[in-house]
Amino acid sequence: MLATALIVSALRHLEWMAAGQLALAASLLALVVFFAARDAANRLRQTDALRRTNERLETEITHRARDLSEANARLRSIIDSAVDGIIVIDARGQIESFNPGAERLFGYAESDVMGRNVNLLMPSPYHEEHDSYLQRYLATGQAKIIGIGREVTGRRSDGTTFPLHLSVGEMTVGGARRFTGILHDLSPRVAMEAQLREQTALARLGEMAAVIAHEVKNPLAGIRGAIEVIGTRLPGGSRDTATVKEILARIDALNDLMKDLLLFARPPKPRPIHVELRPLLSSTAALLAQDPTLREIRVDVEGSAPPISADPEMLRIVFQNLLMNGAHAMQGRGTIQVAIRTDDGTCRIAFADSGPGIPAEIRGKIFTAFFTTKARGSGLGLATAKRLIDAHHGRIDVDCPPAGGTVVTVLLPAQPV
Repeated sequence: MLATALIVSALRHLEWMAAGQLALAASLLALVVFFAARDAANRLRQTDALRRTNERLETEITHRARDLSEANARLRSIIDSAVDGIIVIDARGQIESFNPGAERLFGYAESDVMGRNVNLLMPSPYHEEHDSYLQRYLATGQAKIIGIGREVTGRRSDGTTFPLHLSVGEMTVGGARRFTGILHDLSPRVAMEAQLREQTALARLGEMAAVIAHEVKNPLAGIRGAIEVIGTRLPGGSRDTATVKEILARIDALNDLMKDLLLFARPPKPRPIHVELRPLLSSTAALLAQDPTLREIRVDVEGSAPPISADPEMLRIVFQNLLMNGAHAMQGRGTIQVAIRTDDGTCRIAFADSGPGIPAEIRGKIFTAFFTTKARGSGLGLATAKRLIDAHHGRIDVDCPPAGGTVVTVLLPAQPV
């Protein structure tokens, strides 16, 4: 019985201990579950906060990227729409940017110049010296152009040169130096200045011509009359008769020069009427045939144009000068082709001779007063012709075809002047 009681007591004690351990284990498990749930909740909150932060950053990055893209687009639009040329080069002088304004100035496409040295756009000696200028600045920091505007000369893709105003700025991008050049075409200003100088010179020449007309031309007429009287008093067969004739010829030549000078210096204002060009050209060519030294010259007039409003006497002077120049270029023998046509409201009269042509080095001087290649020319014929055509709001173009000869084209407005 005692043994049985002990066994029962031991079993009860074991049950009590097991129940306590189970309770402790349950408590520990509850604590583990609580802390795990709290950690999970914290991680969830942190994850949610991180997600919101990421979303906010992504939105901000998207906005800033859009703003940057819009700013770049605006900047590119400004550069592309600029009238002036804008060129960016690196420290080696290689072109990195070439806007449409620069394309119009130099005649190159951007793809043609990217990566090439900027001295491509410079004539000699600047073409050869530019790299040394750039290297000297990078080495010494002494700026001669940067930050200072300067007039320079540019070179187009066809080899022609033109005046430019150049402004250069320096910048650093990603630790590398860049240089930006802004170029403005000065050709219109230079042309206007030349025109103003020419007008000033012509005004002074007009004043001088008026003095010459008063002080020289009138006395010259008296001298001629006296020489004629002396000539009539010479006995027949006198050896002095030839001398008198030579004196009269020289006086007439001087008188003609005075007339040419007055016409050039003070051309009359056009008195426009309706003019038929073909009859006017034909009658002018007939006058040319009266010169005994030009009897072997033939003038062929072809084409036609509606009547234009112009001063016929002034046009006759122009046409006569051009025909005479063509005849002299052909040494008094050959055919001068005159073609008349109308295009886009402009009447064109082209005079083509078969002479040797005009050398390129003097072609730009032929309309300059007193410039001539003739032994006895005054140098006023073409200059006067240009002034008379300018007074009609027209122009004169000169071309020397590869086949030879010279083509002088007079362009006149087909509408009333």
